[in-house]
Amino acid sequence: MTTAVSPSSVSRSTITDGDPILAAARALGPLIREHADEAERNRRLSPRVIAALTDAGMYRLLVPRSHGGLEVDPVTLSRAVEIITGFDSAAGWSLQAGNLGGWWAARLPGRGTAELYAGGPSAVMSASFHPPQPVREAPEGYRVTGRGALASNIHQAEWLFLTGMIMDGDGPRLTDGRPEVIGMVLRASEVEIVDTWDSLGMRGTDSQDVVMHDVFVPAHRTFPMAPVFEPGPGFEGPLYRFPVIGASVFTIAPVALAVARNAVEELRDLARRKTSFGFTRPLAERPQVQATMARAEGILRAARLLYYNTMETAWERTVLGEPATLEHKADLQLAGAYAAEMASAVAEMMHRVAGTAGIYARSPLERHFRDAQTVRHHGFLSTNRYEAVGQVYCGQPPEFAMMAF
Repeated sequence: MTTAVSPSSVSRSTITDGDPILAAARALGPLIREHADEAERNRRLSPRVIAALTDAGMYRLLVPRSHGGLEVDPVTLSRAVEIITGFDSAAGWSLQAGNLGGWWAARLPGRGTAELYAGGPSAVMSASFHPPQPVREAPEGYRVTGRGALASNIHQAEWLFLTGMIMDGDGPRLTDGRPEVIGMVLRASEVEIVDTWDSLGMRGTDSQDVVMHDVFVPAHRTFPMAPVFEPGPGFEGPLYRFPVIGASVFTIAPVALAVARNAVEELRDLARRKTSFGFTRPLAERPQVQATMARAEGILRAARLLYYNTMETAWERTVLGEPATLEHKADLQLAGAYAAEMASAVAEMMHRVAGTAGIYARSPLERHFRDAQTVRHHGFLSTNRYEAVGQVYCGQPPEFAMMAF
């Protein structure tokens, strides 16, 4: 698929169910559903699903058109991730994680970007963002030795994104009292993958540990981790001026929203069929269940509305060339953290009302519950982020440094 949405024309009214990217995402549904259990068992996506996502252009949504990508806007990407997650949470996660590298690539020198996409625009980049790895300067680049966690899609990925802290002797190099941190891209084949992904939920995402043994990273595959940067050649579009904190939100939050929606739909189906012990009426006819369902719908719809309203407003501002203030970035952070928290709450409500039906591994509700509780702990969307948002709203500098990006 080669059709792209024009970033300059995106608005709430133009992102419709008829959008070709969203239509392509929906068309993948039967295949993704067919292999969802396989991904859960094997703790990584089926090769057939990966191939189908690749063939449909789903791993080049954030790659610029100048490099053969689709360069879609954040709202369209969010919708695509939400749709794919509706078929399988692991596939939705793979889609969001596999695309973010195309957005970070805007910070690389032109030579680095050319190397990244020399084999085509669908090259997947895994990432282990935190903690920064200790790196030491070397001729024409850096050397890194360390261990990172949560590198999603790592067996599928061609590249690995890490953050690195430049070392001077036994401690970090300081500039204005702060450590110098860089972003760096390694070949995935240069690192050791350690099988650690035995998780509560999101089991099919292949989010393993990675170990670097004195790996050389050329300077053209690195960049300073700083809020202000000059996009590389071919990355002149507004997408690459979108705030970092917003990019982290628009890839992850839709996964949480879709998982919660799946839980609600599963409970609605179950409620017509199940009668709990000690009752003569099915769940659907019991006032407590009805009230819980109504509250869950209100919670989920409100969280989703806040998310998309905030994202659309931020995108319109970006297209117009207006700078994002710290409070604008806090708004994005709030929308993402709130979506993840409310999604987990809704999934828990549905799981609780289902009773013993939700405790079996054969129940979709069991998986939705586990997945929602796992996503809510992501570092960019956890409830810890409320502190940084509140600090900004109270006129204080945020402790979470990424809020400034």
